[in-house]
Amino acid sequence: MQYEKAPSDMFFESEIRPEQDGRFLLDSLCERFTYHSRIDWVDRLTRGLVTLNSEVAGVETIAHRGDKVVYHVENYTEPEVPTHFTTVFEDDEFLLVAKPAGVPVHHTGRIFYNTFAAIIRRAFDCESATPMHRLDRDTGGLMLFAKDASTASRFQKNLDRILLRKFYLAVVPAGFPDGPVPEEHHFAKHGRRVSVDKDGFVDCEMPLREDPADPIRLRMHHFYDGKPCHTRFRKLFSVEHPDLGPLDVVEAELLTGRKHQIRAHLAELGFPIVGDRLYSHGGAYYDKMTRGELSEEDYRVLGAHHQMLYAYRVQIRLPYWDEPREFSSFDFPPDMGQLLAASIGLLKSK
Repeated sequence: MQYEKAPSDMFFESEIRPEQDGRFLLDSLCERFTYHSRIDWVDRLTRGLVTLNSEVAGVETIAHRGDKVVYHVENYTEPEVPTHFTTVFEDDEFLLVAKPAGVPVHHTGRIFYNTFAAIIRRAFDCESATPMHRLDRDTGGLMLFAKDASTASRFQKNLDRILLRKFYLAVVPAGFPDGPVPEEHHFAKHGRRVSVDKDGFVDCEMPLREDPADPIRLRMHHFYDGKPCHTRFRKLFSVEHPDLGPLDVVEAELLTGRKHQIRAHLAELGFPIVGDRLYSHGGAYYDKMTRGELSEEDYRVLGAHHQMLYAYRVQIRLPYWDEPREFSSFDFPPDMGQLLAASIGLLKSK
């Protein structure tokens, strides 16, 4: 895994919001950036690590709407994430790149320098490069970037005009249907909007939303009043995992783009993605991950260090093309790559 270390000195910029006009800068920092306590912010202001409009700020500094705040972080570190990627297509306006699993697209509470968006901007010396869509941190695969903000603004709200189709590969427990399903099969229960046609396409339109009663609040569930979601699945073939035994490789076409849509749909259908800490094993390994307690034995039970979900194929039609074009990537994360190595030729022929 390639890794680009973040600089030891980092400078983070922000602007004072309208609702914080005329208030102490200290109060603004405490309200917005809760990763430091009030005592910590007092210490940083006292040591001259925060400037307001290029002037060193103190605990008594008053801030006004639009003021520029710069926070200097000493001895800065971030968790290691993969920073390698593959360029699949590039022209004057767009980039199509393969994101590695394990790197967030946008900044998180602990990662600012090595977000995937920042990696792409540095690699192409293009500060305005903008991701047109996103992938979960643990999902690798194809992502489309606009090279400048004006291109992004023209197409982001109507992305389906240029990014016509998106296909993912998922590895799931064995038994995924590849033909008509008997009535007693669990797909037909619980009023779930799922059908399987004679060609083995599973059409899933379960609406999804978060469940306030779920202790893991970010997990999505099937509810009738959830957001409309539509995924089409088909089983491609089966593989043998050294620890988990037989598994199925499923193609998923994303017809709507909701949070965790493929992961949640597969989990609701009874086929959680191998390695998915959030949606498999009741979320027990997600809980362990948040505490920094995952062991190699845990990964063995999960079946992979990263969830086996990869955005492997897209169909794109840019405004200046006469016909749509298809692009593919098979740069799977290591565990998934090893499992599917003997099947790459089969995948390319599908």
